[in-house]
Formats: sequence, structure tokens, C-alpha cells
Amino acid sequence: MSLCHVFYGLVFFAGMLAACQPAERETDPVQAVQTYLQLKTDTLDQEFQLLLQRVEAHAPERDLQQSFERARDRYKNIEPLIELYFPVFADAVNGPAIDEQEPHEGGKVTYATGFQVIEEYMYPVVDTSAQTELVAETRFLAGMIGRLRQLISNNQMTDEHIFQAMRLEVLRIMALGVSGFDSPIAFRSLPEAVAALRGIDDIVSIFERRAPATAVKVNLAKAYAFLQQGVSFNDFDRATFFADIMTPLSKSLYAYQQTLGIANRPLVSAVDMSKDNFFEKGIFMTDYFSNPDNRTPQPEAAQLGKMLFFDPILSGNNKRSCASCHQPDRAFTDGRAKSLAFEGKGEVSRNAPTLINALYQRMLFYDSRTMFLEDQAADVMANVTEMHGHIDEAVTKISRSPEYQELFKKAYNKTVTRRTVQLALAAYIRSLSSMNSGFDRYMRGEKTAMTPEAVAGFNVFMGKAKCATCHFMPLFNGTVPALYMKSESEVLGIPAKPDTAHATADADLGKFNTYHDELNKHAFKTPTVRNAGLTGPYMHNGVYTSLEQVVDFYNRGGGAGIGIVLPNQTLPPDKLELTTQEQKNIIAFIHSLTDTAGLTTPPRYLPAFPDAALNARKVGGEY
Repeated sequence: MSLCHVFYGLVFFAGMLAACQPAERETDPVQAVQTYLQLKTDTLDQEFQLLLQRVEAHAPERDLQQSFERARDRYKNIEPLIELYFPVFADAVNGPAIDEQEPHEGGKVTYATGFQVIEEYMYPVVDTSAQTELVAETRFLAGMIGRLRQLISNNQMTDEHIFQAMRLEVLRIMALGVSGFDSPIAFRSLPEAVAALRGIDDIVSIFERRAPATAVKVNLAKAYAFLQQGVSFNDFDRATFFADIMTPLSKSLYAYQQTLGIANRPLVSAVDMSKDNFFEKGIFMTDYFSNPDNRTPQPEAAQLGKMLFFDPILSGNNKRSCASCHQPDRAFTDGRAKSLAFEGKGEVSRNAPTLINALYQRMLFYDSRTMFLEDQAADVMANVTEMHGHIDEAVTKISRSPEYQELFKKAYNKTVTRRTVQLALAAYIRSLSSMNSGFDRYMRGEKTAMTPEAVAGFNVFMGKAKCATCHFMPLFNGTVPALYMKSESEVLGIPAKPDTAHATADADLGKFNTYHDELNKHAFKTPTVRNAGLTGPYMHNGVYTSLEQVVDFYNRGGGAGIGIVLPNQTLPPDKLELTTQEQKNIIAFIHSLTDTAGLTTPPRYLPAFPDAALNARKVGGEY
């Protein structure tokens, strides 16, 4: 990654935040936070320069590791503000140690940089054979940190964004920090969470010149005590930490913000900052993931979309609907490894994913080939093995129904068009939001909503098993907290058959087939784990029929653990060493994510047509 590229990218983002914030809104605490950030950045710079000196001098291993850890902690102190104001910088400094190929930028490779790259050279022992690479990476990161002070000087803060930064850091600690996402080898997630919370603590102390923050301080003290009780990364009780410590902290931070009279401002994040915690219903804003011309649609639009979804009129033979492969009683999947193809002639190329919570993604399809649900609908209609139709043909047919014409007029105040068909279908799919599972209720304080086995499984999922480093809590899909600007894909090494002794890689090249980038060979978008208890078979090819098989695959180290050699596998190849009980507990937790309430009732009828033959259409299609 080019240093200049990173620098100008993050300046642009910070400028966007600052440009709409009038200077007169700043107050003394805001100026003090600005000064605090500059001083903390100086400390980080000093610590990192010391690390660089020690790296260049071939210092003893423990000296190198201690210096690295001090620098990481200094970064974590300022992470709340850096992640909000300079997300491009934050990703370059503390993003995953995985090279990426940008399909929308001519296949340009973005090479991993930052703390996590350096961590791989230093832990569990210093790799002395990679001294040249270690020096180069450390120098590069030192240069980036050296420029941070200039970025801060050119940036204008506001009290609104400062509080949003602190509150989003609470989510970041839960979803990424204590999962091991950014300390995958050193396993310093717990002390680094303390460092991040101390950054929040420092900022709150600055604002106490306006009013005391007693409840916030009490909750921070509880968090420190819980994190520093001396348990290991694997044994840390994340369920209790989230429900009993971090959620009250989140609530108290928002209450303190309201006490100070600090408003919320529109923010580049999916999180609704008018909610006081991250497990509250409606915490994620549908409009953030929506096409700009389909935000906040009328209720009639989703109702119309539901009618279209279950109507085989969209297909080439008037016998197949969207619900043929996305059946509501199966959490909008179909129970097959790969869906039945058009006219029953074979199978489609991939497994049908759930549509529940499909709206909470930045990219769609397993190969991430489109961004919006509107475009996805047209793609499926035109696919010769799926609907074997065309959206324009569907518009022509639908327009012949006076009843449909009236429904479109109510929803959009216009006649049936290609665009209104797409908008209606997308509006319906975006209505399929489900965030009231046993897990969600547990996190809201209903402690009987999860069994002890499910709670234990959540802790393994978030910790030892490392599931949450790809399936990010609380959506449990690949859309990255806390700004939710990107949906990730992974190369897992999925086998063609459920054979662990003589496994061969599935022939589907995933994103490579769309973007033709080498690093994207066998890459598939990370799906949600919510409702996975209902959505088998699993993986893009439906190779596994049970959750037990899925957990076993990951426990072995993915494809690498069963003899599949993919040089670009992004899943760590290490065996997880999960016990039989831990595997059972993970599955119990996955079942606690089941919630389809209120989403599974099909329409009672379909709109009539003058053509009597069309009125024999079956709700949901014939096959």
C-alpha cells in the first residue's frame, strides 16, 4: 500500500466529516480533546520510534515484544478517535495481515501493512529469518504514524462526533477487540481492550468540566476489573462482559451525552446512534444499506414486493417464483445443496442463502458481484437456470393486471416499470430483518433466553474458535464493524465432497469468475450465521449437510486441514483443538440465533389477470 495513497485517502475522509461541521460548535472540551489526541499521538510516535530502533539493532526477543506491546497500547488509547476520523489510516495501521486485490480498481493489489503484519514476525517468537521484512514493515508504519499529527492538526472535531466515536468504540471492543480480530497471534486482546477503554475514560474526564460522569466512570471501573481478573483469552466470559458490563457502559455513555445536550449527527455508519446500546431493536439502519432511490419506502412498497416475490409471473414459464428457492418455512432457503434448476433440469451453480437479514451487507451474491438488492433481483430473473425470464418481460406481463397496476400506483404513484419492480422486490427483502433471537434477548437482560450450553458456545465462538473474526457480532455476517463500510469474503478451501481423507477443492472459483483477480480465486462472501440452524445444507456448494460437519471443517483448519492446498487461503490453517463438548456448545449457540417470527407468512392470493390461464398461478410457484 502506498503511503501517499493512504495519507490522501484518510485526509479526504476526515475532510468530509469536518466540512459539514461549523467551527462555532466547538467548545473548550473539544479543543482539549484535540490537544489530548495530539499529545497521545506524540507518545505513540515516541514508542514506535523506540520499537524501530530495537528492530534495527536486533534487540533481544522480549525487548522487541515489550516495545511492540507498548506501542500497540498507545495506539489503542487513541483508537476511538482514529477509527472515526481517519478510517483509511486505521485500516492501514491496524487492519488484517491479508493482501487484497481491488476488483473495482483494475485488479490492483493492496498489500497488508501495519501492526498485524509486524505481529506475525514477532509472535510467538521473533522470526529472525525475516529481519529484512520486519525492518521494512516497521519503517513503513513509523512513517505513517509520523504523519498522523499533521492529519490531526488539519482536522476539526465536534462534540457530537467525539461521543459517537466513544460509543462506537464500545461496539468495536465487543465485536472485534476481544474476539482476537486484531491480535490473532499475540492474544493480547484483553489488555488492549483495557487500553482502548482508558482512551474513552480520558475523553470523558475532559468533558467532566461540564458535568460529572459518575455512571460512566462506575461502568468503566467494572470493565477494567472484569478484563483484569486474570483469565486467559480462551476462558474469558464474553457473554457476561457484553450483557452486564459493556451494555450498561454503552447506555451510560449515551445518557451522559444527553445530559450534556450533545446531539447525534448523521454518520457514515449503519448504527442508529439514537439507540443507547448495540442489542436494541432497530440498532441497524436499513437506509444505510439501501440504494439511494429506495430509502424509507412506503409500507405499500414492501407489501407489493412480497406479492411479486411469491408470484411466478416473474419467471419465463409463469411457474417459478423467488420463493421457489427461498422458502419462508426454511428461513428463505430450500433445504437443497443446490437449488433445482429451471424446468427441473439439473441444479443451479450454488446453494440458496437465507434472505433474512440479507439487507445488512455491502455486497451481494456469493461472488459479491453486485451492491444493491434492486440489481440482484434483475440478475436472478435473467438467469437461465433460475427464473429464465427477463425483467422487461415481467413488466409487460404485470402491466396487464389492473390489480397490479393499482398496487403499483399506491406504492409509487406511477405505473409498472422496470425500476418499480426492482424497488418493490428490494423493499420486501429489506423488510426481512430479524434481530430478536434468544441471543438478542439474552443480551438485553433476559438471561433465560439462552441455555447454559448456548452461552458457553457463544464464548467459544467469540474466543477460542475464532468464528467471530469473520462472522462479526452482532450481525454475525462479514460486514465489518463499526462503520460497516465493507462486506468481506474469505478463501476457506471448501471441498467438492464431504471427504476428509481424500479431499479436493471445489471447482467453483468464486469471485475470480467475476473479477479475474488471482487473490480472489475460491473467495466467497461471508454469510450470516443467524438462522443457520434452519438453513442447511451449508457452504456455497451445500457440501455439508449438518452443523456438526461445518464445525469439524473449521476445527481441522479449513481446507488446509484436510489436505487442500490453496496458497491464498485466508482462514488460518491451524487446528482449533476444540473438545467435543465445545463443538456441541457452538452448535447450541448457533441455534440460539434462530428467529423467523413474523416473516414466514406468504400472501393469501395473487393479483388477477384478464387472461384466465394466468389466474391458475400458484402462490410461491409450482417448483
